[in-house]
Amino acid sequence: MTICFQIEYHTQWGDQLAICGEGKELGNKDIQKALVMEYQGEGIWQAFLAFHKVPVSLTYQYVLVSGNGERKEEGGVPRQVRIPHHAERLLLRDAWRPGDHPDQVFQTAAFRDVFFRQERIWKAGPESAVPGAGYRFQFRLCAARIPQGMQFALLGSLPELGAWDTAAPLRLGNAAFPYWTIDVVLPTLDAFEYKYGLYDPEHKRWIAFEDGPNRSWKPQPGSGKPDSVVLADEFYRHTMEPWKGAGVAIPVFSLRSSQSLGVGEFRDLEKMADWARKTGLKVLQILPVNDTTVSYTWTDSYPYSAISVFALHPLYLALDAIPGAERILGKKNIEKERERLNAGETVDYDAVIRLKRDWSKKIYEAQGPDFLLSDSFQAFFEANRHWLEPYAVFCYLRDKHATADFSAWGAHAVYSPALLRQLADPAAPEYREIAFFYFQQFYLDQQLFQAANCARKHGVVLKGDLPIGIYRHSVDAWVAPSLYNMSGQAGAPPDPFSDNGQNWGFPTYNWEEMAVDNYQWWRQRMQALSRYFDAYRIDHILGFFRIWEIPVAQVEGMMGRFRPAIPVRREEFEARGIFFDAGRFCRPYITASMLEGLFESDVEWVKDTFFEEVSFHSYAFKSAFDTQRKVEAFFEQPAHAARAALKPLLFRLFAEVLFFEEPDSDGQAFHPRIDFPATRSFQVLSPDQQDRLRALHHDYFYHRQEAFWRMEAMKKLPALKKATNMLICGEDLGMVPACVPGVMRELGILSLEIQRMSKNPATEFLKEGDIPYLSVTSPSTHDMSPLRAWWEESGREQIRRFYQEELRHIGEPPFYCEPFVAQAILRQHFKWHNILTIIPLQDLLAMSGPLRREDPFEERINVPANPKHYWRYRMHLSVEALLDAEEFNTLLLEMLRASGRAGRG
Repeated sequence: MTICFQIEYHTQWGDQLAICGEGKELGNKDIQKALVMEYQGEGIWQAFLAFHKVPVSLTYQYVLVSGNGERKEEGGVPRQVRIPHHAERLLLRDAWRPGDHPDQVFQTAAFRDVFFRQERIWKAGPESAVPGAGYRFQFRLCAARIPQGMQFALLGSLPELGAWDTAAPLRLGNAAFPYWTIDVVLPTLDAFEYKYGLYDPEHKRWIAFEDGPNRSWKPQPGSGKPDSVVLADEFYRHTMEPWKGAGVAIPVFSLRSSQSLGVGEFRDLEKMADWARKTGLKVLQILPVNDTTVSYTWTDSYPYSAISVFALHPLYLALDAIPGAERILGKKNIEKERERLNAGETVDYDAVIRLKRDWSKKIYEAQGPDFLLSDSFQAFFEANRHWLEPYAVFCYLRDKHATADFSAWGAHAVYSPALLRQLADPAAPEYREIAFFYFQQFYLDQQLFQAANCARKHGVVLKGDLPIGIYRHSVDAWVAPSLYNMSGQAGAPPDPFSDNGQNWGFPTYNWEEMAVDNYQWWRQRMQALSRYFDAYRIDHILGFFRIWEIPVAQVEGMMGRFRPAIPVRREEFEARGIFFDAGRFCRPYITASMLEGLFESDVEWVKDTFFEEVSFHSYAFKSAFDTQRKVEAFFEQPAHAARAALKPLLFRLFAEVLFFEEPDSDGQAFHPRIDFPATRSFQVLSPDQQDRLRALHHDYFYHRQEAFWRMEAMKKLPALKKATNMLICGEDLGMVPACVPGVMRELGILSLEIQRMSKNPATEFLKEGDIPYLSVTSPSTHDMSPLRAWWEESGREQIRRFYQEELRHIGEPPFYCEPFVAQAILRQHFKWHNILTIIPLQDLLAMSGPLRREDPFEERINVPANPKHYWRYRMHLSVEALLDAEEFNTLLLEMLRASGRAGRG
């Protein structure tokens, strides 16, 4: 059997097309070994494959190989084509899938399986055929969006294609949705024209042709004489309004219900899905739900610091939903604790996690060995063994050694497969304790999977959150430390929300090592997420372009630099006319007058304790205090805690540098400290040197890295995208490189647009004209003050500009964000043209005087500038009360309907 691949794509000079897919003939999914196509002229590319054994199906994608060697796959998920069993010479004529086509996102699971899910299977027919021999054509349209109850149909210029008679169209079947197909036998391979349209099967009438010119077929020279042809068309050319939807953002831990135990639980998502359906919302967006347990205290409340990227958090386990739990724990006892813990305004993390740990163990011990021998558990164990065993052993050792810092575990400090086999052996004395963590994960998986399916049935997408980093003392770092740069800390540069930058403490990724097995760790992570989520948010997607990395010896984000980045070499300083003095530029610039100005009455004690005078009135940190981490350790001692207010002032002096040296560069390469023009070290230089250094600083941060960072992202993000078919949304806030929007658009990744954080430097607030269609808009995020708190804490001039210029209201704005103001803001968001608007629950409730919380400052979820923030915000009313809030629910539904965000298709 021979297959001819054929596609029309107009390339630039030097570009080439290739095909990558399953099987050695197509490179075994290795893009570097893809089957190269030949150019036939007039934009047509072609390639042949001969098979001795006919495959049942083919999975493949087209690849553009540019003149400089860069390879870019077409958009969408890999193509899958079943091979007709009767075919001997098959022609596959495809259409290129642009990644930035607005309909491309409609092929993702969120749309295909939830928003646009087909309620019934439409059969193709009637098939048009001719007696005797002929050529079998399969018309194959990839289109997920279609009005409810409609069917795609086909008409063409040949009698067998209905001869354009709308009374006798050929109806396509959707058994392979989002593909619509029909097989037609034609008498010749001669050229013809055809077009798709909408058909109403209930009333048996043609509705309308698709927009645009007729589609056409004509045989191409050199393609042979096929006996079967698959015409694979992409995207129905509809004239429907752009699809829009809306959702709500709320962390699971913040949910409150009559059945939860002091904290939100996975089953509460089912009631939230009921509420979303009732109000016309389509998305439930949550924060990460992975296990963060280190000490069983509130310091574990940070959801972005997981000890496993696979394991779910025991905090969210509904204990009384486990079979037999009420009998084991006692119904009255459960109700008593539920009443006590639910009485709190916020989450009591310590009390909840410890109670759930103790009660989980009681249930586990009472179940005995039967649980571990059950078929359902065995199936779960085998499907998840690759992460479940190391996680359970890690948790056992964490509790045994009373720390997650595995470097303190003695003989267990270094992971090995032999150690895992030893401890996880069912015959080992530790096995019963280790298997307890299997038990927890089994029921967590069941409960979240059930909640996700409940949401899907309601037409609601559960949207997860993918943290950019891993916890330093996690099972992931213990098992595979080579995948991470343990000497670095991920964070963010200074911004309006954090003057000194942010240090998240996560090790950065060793992307070179991850690429060796084609990012298997990431692919497995994505596949695990897709069991529960049909969409996910990439936290800090900028980290896939470059990450802000801070050495472990430093504390503040200010002391970091971008990695990877092209450094400035010594010869470039010379070329720019800059006299480079490493001692002057790369060491903290500290003078007597600076110390006196900062420390005033404490200056002598500070000098004696931390500094040595290296020249007249010039100082350097003593070796015992030459990093921020050493200074921090000094003030953590009880004897020095009283002077801890001096610590940030000392930290500020470490940042009095202009450049950081590139490690292992022998003093030949350097990276500018961000915003070094603000340092005293810079300000005392001559005006000429300042101008030259300022130009270098601007070039480094805003120009020289762009092509390099784009290339880095295009190595990594396509691997994530191909791992599953989830809809991807990227959190692209902060210092955004110019290359980011283009890459996200090319890959069909939705951007995030926040009204009070305009990405356009010419505007104070987000303008509709700057909003891409493929984006998520929101008035705030979990890292920001909710609307009402922002309104009160912002300057009155800013609020006045917002009220008058953005909302178009006349007069003075109210002191508080009154319900009518919140309604105006959200109506504006819903009216915008972008694909998704997701509103934090606090901002939705701001529209209702009776439902809103009294104190808006109690609604804040996170304060990014505080690394020890307690994540404990909880809804002040229950989900049941929300379901019963008829007046508010009607208001929200009407707002969504009026804006076109409540419809199905």
